[in-house]
Amino acid sequence: MLLTVFSPEIPVLLTGPLQRWRIFILSDPWFTRLEKKITRISDQEYSPALFSLEQLLVMASGLYRVGSDLRLRLYRAGFLKTKRLPCFVISIGNIMAGGAGKTPMAIYIVELLIKMGKRPVVISRGYKGSLGSGAKIVGDGKTLSLDATVAGDEPYMMARRKIFPVVAGKDRYTAGKLAIAQLNPDVIVLDDAFAHMRLARNLNLLLFDYDRPLGNRRMLPAGRLRETPAMSKNRAHAIVLTRCPKKKGIGKKGEGDQERGGEHKNISSQYEGVPVFKTCHIPYLLKLLPGKKSAGPVLPCSDTLTDRTCLLFSGIANHKSFGEAAAELGVNVVDHLEFKDHYRYKRVDILRIKKRAGEIGADLIATTEKDWVKLGRDIQWDTDLAVIGIKIKFENDKVFEDFIKSRLDSDRFKSSGIILD
Repeated sequence: MLLTVFSPEIPVLLTGPLQRWRIFILSDPWFTRLEKKITRISDQEYSPALFSLEQLLVMASGLYRVGSDLRLRLYRAGFLKTKRLPCFVISIGNIMAGGAGKTPMAIYIVELLIKMGKRPVVISRGYKGSLGSGAKIVGDGKTLSLDATVAGDEPYMMARRKIFPVVAGKDRYTAGKLAIAQLNPDVIVLDDAFAHMRLARNLNLLLFDYDRPLGNRRMLPAGRLRETPAMSKNRAHAIVLTRCPKKKGIGKKGEGDQERGGEHKNISSQYEGVPVFKTCHIPYLLKLLPGKKSAGPVLPCSDTLTDRTCLLFSGIANHKSFGEAAAELGVNVVDHLEFKDHYRYKRVDILRIKKRAGEIGADLIATTEKDWVKLGRDIQWDTDLAVIGIKIKFENDKVFEDFIKSRLDSDRFKSSGIILD
């Protein structure tokens, strides 16, 4: 995490020579251990001791903050240019590194737009893909053109649904021009683009995880914040709290609804006048693939998971949330093999997963949709493999739908007449 958090969008902090150095040291086992330790530290509340690693991280986060603030000022002053596309642009993102449910939210927004009669296209950076600096169509809504290795995990995961077009590209403006030229959208949805200032947007949706909306309140790499609320408050048009406790009106009854009052009130005060929406994540069984030891055909319904002895594996930013999702579907989770976010599974990893499943007597292996799309379809699993997906549920779907509709219909936010350069 130490260096992967320094986005290419912050060239002040990570230039070409350092990028090459980064690639070299990330292959070092010692650095991998250090990276894991820093990740653990960044998730905790702490007071740094003198001459400690924590103190070094706090000093580095000060430099990160200076670089981030300078970049924002350069955009505001016009030294760095923001470009526009001739269609409505919605951005979904957050100010913290790590999972807040951005991709499930992007899917929800796109499906809502389709229901409204719009022609949306999703643009995603394609992190960990091999596209380089260009942009390509991952899928046109009917056929796939790229795989996860080239497109990146999230773009491929969305495109394989074959419901809406998806374009991958680090430069969202370049990707947007490609989308307009070949796919003719009237709305573009940017997945994970709150900090991508190069492309103007008509609507910025800012996501916060309900349980830890600001983490330990420190900036990268001492914490998880890419920006502080004070730095981002003028750019957010709506706040969306994700993974809220389920209650009547949001998913099933059951879990407690104890508000994180202080933190949420702090967010509301920082983004004064910005509407706040609450959502929860609803897990569901996307696929159930029979293993070699399966007694017969398996039914793809959630009831078939109840009380089964399960091994989980995942390569995502928030392993805890996946464990909770699996438990909600009724499985008995015995162990959870956790890999790095965007991890590329190798043969040795698959063997390790199979071996561990045998050791604990698991009759089910479960993973996320994001991980499943990267696995080879020729893998022979000894036990049944469950692929768990996530859907978004708003506290009040109608209120949010009306909000989106009002922004789309408002003359103030229409982009007609803008010329591509």
